[in-house]
Amino acid sequence: MPLRAAHVLAALAGRLPAESVVVEETPSSRPDLHALVPARRPLGFLSAAMGGLGFAVPAAVGVRMGDPARPVVAVVGDGSSLYQIQALWTAARYGVGTLVVVLANGRYAVMDRLAEQHGGTPPWPAFDDVSVSGIARSLGCPAHRVTDRDGLLSSLDDLVPSLAGRTGPYLLEVAVEPDPAFAP
Repeated sequence: MPLRAAHVLAALAGRLPAESVVVEETPSSRPDLHALVPARRPLGFLSAAMGGLGFAVPAAVGVRMGDPARPVVAVVGDGSSLYQIQALWTAARYGVGTLVVVLANGRYAVMDRLAEQHGGTPPWPAFDDVSVSGIARSLGCPAHRVTDRDGLLSSLDDLVPSLAGRTGPYLLEVAVEPDPAFAP
């Protein structure tokens, strides 16, 4: 069964410690994120207040630098990540222990849905061949890609317990199916 963003978010929510900070930039999955990943402490959930892209990864790095004892996870779409991926170089260079979970559907899903709602078809191509985990590794950030539920659960079980003590970033790219039910 293909993974959906909600599967990833539910698995993450069930494993995150209460003191975690979740920094979000996944527009097409935001409704599921709000429903499944509760903020349980002050500043437990951060998101940009405007529609621009490029916020979450650098914000997560900054939050972790400001409070190095608090676990920080950025949840981003692969399209959003492409606006900010270079922040991983900073995190790697300065030993900032942030986990970045990329929901990789190979497209700008929120923009696709908006185009469809206005009676058109998306004028941009999908980017299934872009490896966000490969880009992360080229920036000095350890990373890997998972494509199934077992790989997801195993990766989260390995990564989440060590979040508070991490001294370097990690990117987990999770292949997900686009959600056709999304409506902004």
